[in-house]
Amino acid sequence: MAARSTLRRLKQETAELHARAEQHVRILDDDATVADYRRYLVAMHGYHAPIEQRLAAHAALAAVGYDAAPRQKRTLIERDLARLGDPRTAWPDCHRLPELGPLPRAIGAAYVLEGSTLGGRYILAKLPPALAPLRGQATAFLEGYGAETGARWRAFGDVVLRAIGSADDEDEAIAAACETFARLIDWLAQHEPLALPARAIARAAAARHREAP
Repeated sequence: MAARSTLRRLKQETAELHARAEQHVRILDDDATVADYRRYLVAMHGYHAPIEQRLAAHAALAAVGYDAAPRQKRTLIERDLARLGDPRTAWPDCHRLPELGPLPRAIGAAYVLEGSTLGGRYILAKLPPALAPLRGQATAFLEGYGAETGARWRAFGDVVLRAIGSADDEDEAIAAACETFARLIDWLAQHEPLALPARAIARAAAARHREAP
């Protein structure tokens, strides 16, 4: 199957869940503080780290060319937390994770994590005044792959092309991506309050604009 059509379906079918997850991203609010940013990083570490570990151990995913090690964000988050003065070397992990056994499901989960790299760059550009001075100092996670972001995304598209061979595979990948977002929303809800209604509406509108072709 064409990777572009699979990625398009993944984007379309997860758009609503993506917008719901973004409503918990307090650091997009104008009055967000460094404490809010630190809490956000801890939450993202708790979700990324265990999923990245499972993706790195997924033999079938590696066989289709998914280079797990350089795509891991855990160390970037840990670097940011250290620069914010967090002395810890371990943080709470989320234990309600999506099931990643079959290859298409692993692809669906990887899609969400890879997509968060693109989202991170959007957040980086929209940081509110109190957090703007952190750019380049404690924003490694939001910067993601930096200048390599486009190339890494295209390489992921090649992985999707090799991994998804049927409509059933595509459906399974989409189901896993939706579950990955749903579990993320549940996890963020334990760490981040929902945006105020007016902010939530504005964010949903912005998300729909970004999802538009």
